[in-house]
Amino acid sequence: MKFRTRLVAALSVTTAVTFGSAFGAVSVLVDSSEERELDDALHEAARDEVRALREVPGLELGAAAGPLGDDATPLERYVALYLGGRRASASAAFAAACADPPDLAVAHPHDVSCGAVRVRALVVAVPRRTDARLLVGVPRTNLEADALYLRRTLALALALAVGTATLVTTLLVRRLTRQHEAIAQTAHRVADGDLAARVETLSNDADVVALTRDVNHMISRVETLVTSQRRFVAHAAHELRSPLTALYGELQLASRKERSVEEYRSAIAEALNASRRLKTLTEELLVLARLGTQAQPESGDVGLRDVVDDAIAQIAQEAASKGVAVEVQAEPVVVRGRRGDLVRLVRNLIENAVAHSDPGLTVTVTVRQAGTDEAEVRVADEGSGVPEADRERIFEPFFRAAEDRERVGPGAGLGLAIAREIARTHAGELRLAPAAASGAVFVARLPRAPAPSTTEGSA
Repeated sequence: MKFRTRLVAALSVTTAVTFGSAFGAVSVLVDSSEERELDDALHEAARDEVRALREVPGLELGAAAGPLGDDATPLERYVALYLGGRRASASAAFAAACADPPDLAVAHPHDVSCGAVRVRALVVAVPRRTDARLLVGVPRTNLEADALYLRRTLALALALAVGTATLVTTLLVRRLTRQHEAIAQTAHRVADGDLAARVETLSNDADVVALTRDVNHMISRVETLVTSQRRFVAHAAHELRSPLTALYGELQLASRKERSVEEYRSAIAEALNASRRLKTLTEELLVLARLGTQAQPESGDVGLRDVVDDAIAQIAQEAASKGVAVEVQAEPVVVRGRRGDLVRLVRNLIENAVAHSDPGLTVTVTVRQAGTDEAEVRVADEGSGVPEADRERIFEPFFRAAEDRERVGPGAGLGLAIAREIARTHAGELRLAPAAASGAVFVARLPRAPAPSTTEGSA
């Protein structure tokens, strides 16, 4: 059952119970009030009958009229005189309809049956005659007709109240929840793959409008992530295909016929080169995938100077073979993080700078404090710099400018993406500094480790 239906049903049942209880109480109170008025009229009629018996010798019943009804006309008179438990005389209405003897011991108003008519009766003693009892009664016809009319009126009012409440509640709930319905429908469309779906704003309520805005923002983020994932998978497949194709081709070519030792060595060297590229790409993909999860190793206090020294040691041979010098200017700064990941961050930045530097140029690595709670690692090269159009795209996985593919050589284009992801998993950021006179400057900012607390005591 839908939420709207449950809400309307709950409010309708609540209305029915509330009004039904109130109308039931009104019916009971009105019935009790009218019965009490009838009983008062019976007492008055009984006194009149007893007074008339005193005035008539021989205990003969008179012909007085009954009490007045709702329409101001006298009610039919039911009167009987009993002597020694036997009926001595009775009015015409009583004699005609009331065959069964009543219970003369009941001293309060009560109901008796006279054929098809229910009579409200009262039994009183006759003065100076201990064996005489006088029964005075009036039919309950008017009382029952009034009660029936009241119940029908209240039932109609209850039906109108519940119907009106249901209608108003349905319209109100539909109006209040139409934005939620729009959100639900959009969520179903997104679940079915329509990432272009957005929730239309149908309400003026500030909270609902904020919810709609948040849902649309969430869908936009999901669309971006899915698009990035698809692009990532496509690029990964493309990058993996190249070394795999080369490896397969070399092995297939070498196995077609007998070859010389030198030809086999050449084929094996090419296969090893393709395998090395495949291994490097696979490792970088695994690193990038691991950085996107929450299952990360424990962090500790890490000195950035040691991180830079380890990173330079890992790319020293590559830098030396290309004739590029790496200089370090480092302050003693400690950050909180994972040493292996931080070494990879700095190594990727230096490796990128070396790859874009010509022989004889210098890559400068600077480590310093930035403000009171951050550390900064700057890696500057003297290369050709980064075109304005590519300043943000260079951090995308697998992105490589066309000139890089020709000038820098083979690569997957994952180094800077991994470096930025490492910075962000450490609550920091990696960015490209504003364009300099020459080269490019990458700036990584990381939170500094809290200073160790010191305690002072007195001897």
